[in-house]
Amino acid sequence: MNIFRWYNQNRGKFWATILVIAFLLLIVYTLNYLYKEQDQEKNNNSAKNTSNTVNNTRENVYKNPNHKQNQSMVSGGTVPERYEDIFSDLLNNFFTYCKNHEPEKAYDLLSTDCKEILYPNVQIFIDQYYKNKFSNDKLYSFQSWTSKEMFIYQVRIYNNMLATGQGSDQQYIQDYVSIVNDNGEYKLNVDGFLRTFARGKEQTKNGITIKIDSSEIYMDYEILNIFVTNNTKDTILLDSKTETDSVYAQDKKDIKFEAMLYENKDEDLEIEPWSEKQLKIKFSNSYREGNNMKSITFSDVYANSENVEYRENNIEFTIVL
Repeated sequence: MNIFRWYNQNRGKFWATILVIAFLLLIVYTLNYLYKEQDQEKNNNSAKNTSNTVNNTRENVYKNPNHKQNQSMVSGGTVPERYEDIFSDLLNNFFTYCKNHEPEKAYDLLSTDCKEILYPNVQIFIDQYYKNKFSNDKLYSFQSWTSKEMFIYQVRIYNNMLATGQGSDQQYIQDYVSIVNDNGEYKLNVDGFLRTFARGKEQTKNGITIKIDSSEIYMDYEILNIFVTNNTKDTILLDSKTETDSVYAQDKKDIKFEAMLYENKDEDLEIEPWSEKQLKIKFSNSYREGNNMKSITFSDVYANSENVEYRENNIEFTIVL
């Protein structure tokens, strides 16, 4: 009875309070809705900007309708799916930096070995790589060359057709690039340099030790880092250069590849008594997946360099790798 009496006496205030509460709830709901819409629009714009960035990067890539970047041209397989985006992004970033004339940023993506062996500082990289390949506006394409033993990509660098007016059959600059794990990060080896490979094999005869320390492997040749130790009283000669095939490498299929000794000075091949000399010798073997060197032969070593003319004291070394 008291409740009905209170309601009849305060009916106006009661409904006014209800309307105020309903109005406030409506405002709160509307504000929440508008905030969510604004947040969703922000996210959509962010995704759109990200997509545009990726698309802009990919605009640098030469358009080839039959291009399958991750299908290996030689090994017949494909780059594992878990690496596809990682490797493609790395290649795109490097060549986009070059294309956009930011060689310092591209240099940071090179492996430690590539820097030490080919480009000890960024200025050498700029002079010997960037300026030779990106002298004007360029586009590029890349495709996996092999993906079993190593991850190697064939890269083609084209003139920008829109800028030059040239057709799709234009000439291009070709490079081979390998991707390696460098202290936990994937980095690039460029300009045909693929990787270094530790050897640590040696042979000793007559007080002479020849050690094959390591290899620098390129697409078209291989350079051996060699230590020769002479523990004798005479100056020795590693090769007389009288024959072109006296120093050679042999692969797993028994194919021989001659050393390119014409690139070494004559004095490089002489080792003084009780001394050690380090030298590099280039071999003509090109990289072929799964068919590496199995041995190196020095068939014209002289324990006394003064006896070369008489073909005396000739020693043969064959180091199995």
